[in-house]
Amino acid sequence: MIPVVHRLYPFFLTLAVGAILQGCQSSKWESGRMATLPDQPDAPTTPANQSTPSTPPAVSVMRMKTVETTAAPASWQPTTDSPSPTAGLVDAIADSIPNHWVPLDHWASSQGFGNVRSVAKDQFHLVTRWGVFGLAARSRYANFNGSRIYLGYPVHVTNGVPYVHVLDAEKNFRPLIGWTQKIPRRRGVICIDPGHGGENGGTKSILGNFHEKAYALDWAIRLKPELEKRGWTVVLTRAHDKAMSLTERVDFADNYDTDLFLSLHFNAGGKGASGLETYCSTPRGMPSTLTRNYADPMRVILPNNEHDYRNLHLAARIHHSLLRKVGMADRGIRRARFMSVLVNQKRPAVLIEGGFISDRKEARQIATPAYRQRLAEAVAAAFD
Repeated sequence: MIPVVHRLYPFFLTLAVGAILQGCQSSKWESGRMATLPDQPDAPTTPANQSTPSTPPAVSVMRMKTVETTAAPASWQPTTDSPSPTAGLVDAIADSIPNHWVPLDHWASSQGFGNVRSVAKDQFHLVTRWGVFGLAARSRYANFNGSRIYLGYPVHVTNGVPYVHVLDAEKNFRPLIGWTQKIPRRRGVICIDPGHGGENGGTKSILGNFHEKAYALDWAIRLKPELEKRGWTVVLTRAHDKAMSLTERVDFADNYDTDLFLSLHFNAGGKGASGLETYCSTPRGMPSTLTRNYADPMRVILPNNEHDYRNLHLAARIHHSLLRKVGMADRGIRRARFMSVLVNQKRPAVLIEGGFISDRKEARQIATPAYRQRLAEAVAAAFD
């Protein structure tokens, strides 16, 4: 069990009651259908309707008193099967105002996760037994064990102390701390979804008459036996070139009652865009990394939000493995709400972008069977 600091409960309970009194309710929202792969922004930005004060507002900062730290036993591993004991109250924060901040060092030490070190002006490391987070003031970019992640809110620094949003602490840091755990099995069935198909070819390669749909299918067919070697049962949403709607892909995974859902794609973007990306659903209360001009309603509860913790755990395992074994540039673990093939899933789900076929150098690699085999082996290795 993750150590719980009981002195936090009165604070969380106060927030929960306040949220209820405000009568905030989630509105229904229909996610957009992604006909082609999204264009990529140069950097995540804070939504226009959300302020980013230079320091956390004093009225909404989580002022934690000195806490008694319970050291974790040597054999202890943080669990990603379920959220922390305070998760329900953390969700209540998403119903109230967005500015709830916690001193990172207090949060980490109170949970027995590690300590914060200042490494340069406005730059910090959260050092844990499972890896190191690199953080910088006023930035939504972070680094974990050598790979990029995106926070919901920029880090704030007050009097040399880094503050993070409580949703980032619980929905980003906590699952990533548990990334070394093996991906848990229920029935042992994985749904692999080769993107596009039929008349929907996806992105066209810069090299000529080659389309994303064919590369994604070949990648999926190569991935299937690699996962089967590891004891998983694998079902493909499509095993040949056929059209399939996003709703049909979600229903397919439901019909087979699969443990996990992996959607395979190749990317396109502006000049210079290159590298690997892994997407999962945006937790409630956070702005997305990518909106592609779709609405990004932060208070909405999507079906896949039930799996926020395991989504990020799965994404981290796969993304680390891809970077280690494929060697492309790192464009990070990202969040989106408009990808209905993800957000409507009733199981942990990720979407993997295996490189840019709009980039001439990467397109040449993607066109080779050897590269697509490396992609398959790298994804499968995440399940070791």
